[in-house]
Parts: sequence; C-alpha cells; structure tokens
Amino acid sequence: MTPARRLVGKTRSTLCIALAAAAAMLAGCTTFVTPGPFQITVRDTDDTVLEQFEFQAGSSDSLDIAMVGMCRVYPAAIITAEHLKTHERVKQKCKRSFASMLMSS
Repeated sequence: MTPARRLVGKTRSTLCIALAAAAAMLAGCTTFVTPGPFQITVRDTDDTVLEQFEFQAGSSDSLDIAMVGMCRVYPAAIITAEHLKTHERVKQKCKRSFASMLMSS
C-alpha cells in the first residue's frame, strides 16, 4: 500500500468518526415525547402569554419543528408544550439570533 493510499484511508475513517459523533450530538437535542395532542404556549420573558394553541404531534420531530417555528416568530420567547393526555411537558427557551437582532432595530 502506498503512503498516499494509507493517508486517504486514515482521513476517510477520521471523517466517518466525526460524522458519527455529530449525529450522536444532534440526536441528543431531540426531545422524545408521546405522539398526540399538545397545548403549545408561547410566553414573553415577563411571562405574558403571546400565543396559545393546540397542536397534533405525530412524532417528536413534528413537535420540535413546531417549537422551532414559534421561536422564529418570537425570538425571545419561552415555548412550553404540554401533552393533553399524559401531561408530559417540553420547555424551550428561544435564543435571539444575530439576524433577528438586526431586523428588530
């Protein structure tokens, strides 16, 4: 085996390990909840309710997408989702992005 071929093999395996680690970290961010009806409440930092609605989550991913969507609409809000049958709660504090700060000024 030539030295160049050994280097390509090491680079490829390092890339695979890095991708696997990234996937594991992203999986850790996902919230696993029971599919079903949720009440989503969007509150401002002073605890004022900005929006409240029911959402039928078919999976954990669909609930995550709904919560991220609310964070895009209300960048400084706190989003709470409560399962209407099991009373599971998921809470997410939105982080203001640099782009949203530029748009608000």
